[in-house]
Amino acid sequence: MKLTQDVIDDIRNNANIVDVIGHYIPLVKKGKSYSALCPFHDDHDPSLSISEDKQIYKCFVCGNGGNVFTFVSNYNKISFPEAVKEVADLIGKPIEIDTPVKKVSKFQPYYDLLNSMIAYGNYLLSASKLGQDALKYLYERGIDDEAIKYFQIGYNPEKNVMYQYLKKNGYRDEDMLKTGICRMLQNGMADVFYDRILFPIHNEYGEPIAFTARDFKGISEAKYINSNENMLYTKGDHLYNMHRAKEVSRKAGYVLVCEGVMDVIAYYRAGKENVVATLGTACTPKQIELLKNMAKRIVLSYDGDNAGQLANLKVGETLLNQGMDVYVIDNGTTLDPDEIIAQYGKNALRDLEAKQIPYIEYAMKYYKNRYNMQNYEDRKAMTITMSALIEKLKDEYDRENYLNDLYEITKIRKRQTIREQKTEYNGKVANAAVYLDGLTKAEYTILSQIAMSYKALDSYQRQLGFLLDEDHQKLAMLIIDDYRKNNKCSLARIYDETDDDRIKNLITDLSVPETLPGEYDEESLNGAIARVKNEVKQKRVADLKEKISKTVTVDPEKADEYLREYEKLIKELGGDNG
Repeated sequence: MKLTQDVIDDIRNNANIVDVIGHYIPLVKKGKSYSALCPFHDDHDPSLSISEDKQIYKCFVCGNGGNVFTFVSNYNKISFPEAVKEVADLIGKPIEIDTPVKKVSKFQPYYDLLNSMIAYGNYLLSASKLGQDALKYLYERGIDDEAIKYFQIGYNPEKNVMYQYLKKNGYRDEDMLKTGICRMLQNGMADVFYDRILFPIHNEYGEPIAFTARDFKGISEAKYINSNENMLYTKGDHLYNMHRAKEVSRKAGYVLVCEGVMDVIAYYRAGKENVVATLGTACTPKQIELLKNMAKRIVLSYDGDNAGQLANLKVGETLLNQGMDVYVIDNGTTLDPDEIIAQYGKNALRDLEAKQIPYIEYAMKYYKNRYNMQNYEDRKAMTITMSALIEKLKDEYDRENYLNDLYEITKIRKRQTIREQKTEYNGKVANAAVYLDGLTKAEYTILSQIAMSYKALDSYQRQLGFLLDEDHQKLAMLIIDDYRKNNKCSLARIYDETDDDRIKNLITDLSVPETLPGEYDEESLNGAIARVKNEVKQKRVADLKEKISKTVTVDPEKADEYLREYEKLIKELGGDNG
């Protein structure tokens, strides 16, 4: 049977996610939802939430989430079609599906070439006289045979030994040039990584794509040389060791991020396998996307020197901007993980790894040590810098407590950028500052409400019709389209049909019943819509203030027009906006 969308929809519509997940793990009813120990990380306190209404599950710790097919696929480590078949069997509607022929990648010849180089290099290092000096160097660095085998470390001798071996085994010069392992000189082909220790770099699926190679004799100006970019490898698009670390990281609930290959190996020697390296002190957008798919919590462990500390600061802020849960290893030394093991032993690195502190605490400590707390301008600069970071936190209590901590250090209060106002929301009146997370919760409420009720959708379209966040707006349009096609909305169906990982994550977030109304609630919906409208007005007020200041001297008539609109909005907002 061909696995059509109609077949997938029929099976999903007839499956109850609670029954299916309950087939694999014990569930506990918790109000209208169910909870369980998450099977995708080392969980001791139930963090997996299952929404029967939305047919979606979500783990609050490791971030694993999705619909019934996602769970079965992740739990059994099987493909999507196999998961559909498994669910069909569980609900008593068995199907036979056509087993697709596995396509051979167009890059397979290059993978085969690099795998041969890795295997031969490992042999030369471990069992050949040619590799004795390189092997001795690794032993002296504390890297034993088990680690050499695990990381597939090898040796590329002098005199083009590697090229001659590969050529003898039928590999083409053209392919060796394309993959960057050889170069063409005047007298013929030559090895690029000659007389260096080889550390293979793989993509997230475990296919070899490049090398970083170390000079172990101290005779080269460049300690490491890396493969040039080619059709397999783009610098900054990969994480060293990801293919080994991704499953371990999901189970651990976090992934350690460091700078280089020796740091990853050092952590491995200390018993930590959930470690990757960015191969430098920068972290690119592509690497951030890869990290987001590994674990919810990212723990940064760049070197203890000034460059490493600055990397922790910059990379941490980038991750914080992406909504990640960011921690930092509080490395009080000037050493990298490899040097810590060399000088103090494995237990010292294990103890250091346990000293994970929230990114905001790390940033606070970093700036406190670099600003002069006796100087007002320095204290003011730190207040401005840290306030901007703290405002990015989602949790209101965290923001409040960290701002208090900041005040204790600088003795300067953060200027309130948005006036506290009385806000009618969810049927309650509360004094609340307008924070981004308040807006996010309002838009989450709207999305949740319109997904469960056409009446809510009708009200939303009449009163508002748009959301400010780009991803929220995109999901709202998908919900509207789902109603149009199917006369009802299923977030589980939308989850299956979208290829956008950000929308998938948003859908799983919406399944959390503890934070959003579990059924259609007109009062909650109206309060959330009012909150979004209020934000639009606030943005317009800020825009008008800028326009007034620019036109008051050059075009007084236009400035008066802006001022009248400004005063009208201020009145609607309930007071003076500064």
